[in-house]
Amino acid sequence: MSGGSTATASAGTAIMVAATEVIDDLLALASAPGGPYEGQEVTYADGRVYGTDDTVPFGELLRAVGRESLSAKGSSAPGEEMTKHSFSSFGAQFCEVRVHRLTGEARVSRLLGVFDAGRIINEKLASSQLSGGLIWGVSAALHEGLEIESDGRLANADFASYLLPVNADIPAIDVEFVQYPDTLHNAVGARGIGEIGVVGVAAAIANAIYNATGIRVRHIPITIEDLLVH
Repeated sequence: MSGGSTATASAGTAIMVAATEVIDDLLALASAPGGPYEGQEVTYADGRVYGTDDTVPFGELLRAVGRESLSAKGSSAPGEEMTKHSFSSFGAQFCEVRVHRLTGEARVSRLLGVFDAGRIINEKLASSQLSGGLIWGVSAALHEGLEIESDGRLANADFASYLLPVNADIPAIDVEFVQYPDTLHNAVGARGIGEIGVVGVAAAIANAIYNATGIRVRHIPITIEDLLVH
């Protein structure tokens, strides 16, 4: 135990399981035949083992029984509720796209994302996170694309040639939340949002372009050339 416990899972629950097992093993050693508290009821708290009449740090107890350390492995897995319910966050993206009839230039003029991520703890922070994801989606749909030369080198390996959106490329963005606490997931009712703002943006833009032009593009980024060849 001088080295702590070894947990096979990263979750805090797994660490608690391993720690509890180590403490049980430590108490068993203390009260076992030949142990310093043989036959006694022993307890553990704050790094010390408590016997009937005295107490000793766990390190000294290990040395007394000839052990250098104790270790245990703990694991944690989802309960049966994970088979009955979905704990993912969900979102839907909506956009308005204008396509110039002569040049084929496509520009997003309106963008909205609506998300269900349980209870939102910090609405300003969550809105900023999701707004960034929506911008990333616009960038993926209409700008970003790695060009690889025949020898395997990147043709656009710097910011002068790798296209990224600037302020003029991004419209006003609206983010709305369903705000339905998911108390089956945890007591707070919150779920993660991560990069869910990105998901669906490129598809929404491609659908809007199709509605405007009748041209169905099935790759990103969607370029002017994709819309002029028709």
